[in-house]
Amino acid sequence: MEINLGKLPFGLDFHPSSNLVAAGLISGDLHLYRYGPDTQPQRLFAAHGHEESCRSVKFVDSGRVLLTASADCSILAVDVDTGAVIARLEDAHEAAINRLVTLTETTVSSGDDEGCIKVWDTRQRTCCNSFNAHEEYISDMTFVSSSMQLLGTSGDGTLSVCNLRRNKAGYTIFNIVYLKRLVGVQNFDFSL
Repeated sequence: MEINLGKLPFGLDFHPSSNLVAAGLISGDLHLYRYGPDTQPQRLFAAHGHEESCRSVKFVDSGRVLLTASADCSILAVDVDTGAVIARLEDAHEAAINRLVTLTETTVSSGDDEGCIKVWDTRQRTCCNSFNAHEEYISDMTFVSSSMQLLGTSGDGTLSVCNLRRNKAGYTIFNIVYLKRLVGVQNFDFSL
């Protein structure tokens, strides 16, 4: 299976329970496709969601909503069934947004080019926490639900741990032994 998107993709996500894949493009467009093992992919919709590149795409709300994040500093929510815009958060960050990650059914996190990580309540459409965890862009994030900690990596070569229970960025990690204990990795070789 191959899908010709026509433009460079920056982000993609697979639906949690259906054969759908979403792609965010350098043009700011969002595409949604249905795919199957013996069929050609079918584009369900294409929307021009952002004025600048669409850098991250995530299905949320059990796959009913698509969130996108952009270099134009906005976050967009789109209905998966209709392609209609549900909400747009203009100026969600002061810098271009690189990453989105789902935390819980009602919270997501975003990370930007200046190292800021924000936590959003999707019901209220408000920022409920902000961490200035890094000095450079957020390259990736992951959520450790058992400890309610959000891990972020950055172009500054560091990994941060944001404690969502205490609402603060605890530390920047350089210690691999602690990192292994934090994420529960026992027998993994981190050496290059």
